[in-house]
Amino acid sequence: MRVTLVKEFVHANFPSTKLLDYALAVETVTTSKKDNLILNVDGCIAVSFVDLLRNSGAFSAEEAEQYLENGVLNGLFVLGRSIGLIAHHLDQKRLRTSLYRHPWDDITYMLPELSKGGAPGNEGRIEVNIKQ
Repeated sequence: MRVTLVKEFVHANFPSTKLLDYALAVETVTTSKKDNLILNVDGCIAVSFVDLLRNSGAFSAEEAEQYLENGVLNGLFVLGRSIGLIAHHLDQKRLRTSLYRHPWDDITYMLPELSKGGAPGNEGRIEVNIKQ
């Protein structure tokens, strides 16, 4: 539903929707292969934001590309997640409940011989670095 609302708003109000239209065409191909390979709301917002940044007339092509290279989309999504986290915290305070904490042993990968450390933070952890 959220994607539909974003798509309708963008098509009705943005000066150009080239990237959104391309993403929707890609979605047609991917969903023909697997039903759950859809354009989600974050992807829809991202391509719409790039369409607006590039075609609003407020920025030159160079400025728009520089903003994108500087990670403006990451900032946009961090902002949205931060607002959600704050809202969740305030709602939990209103309900007089604590924030949900997922069990530590379910989210930490430890090798059997390294997991004898005791309290969280003292056990052995594995870091994986992926070379690009």
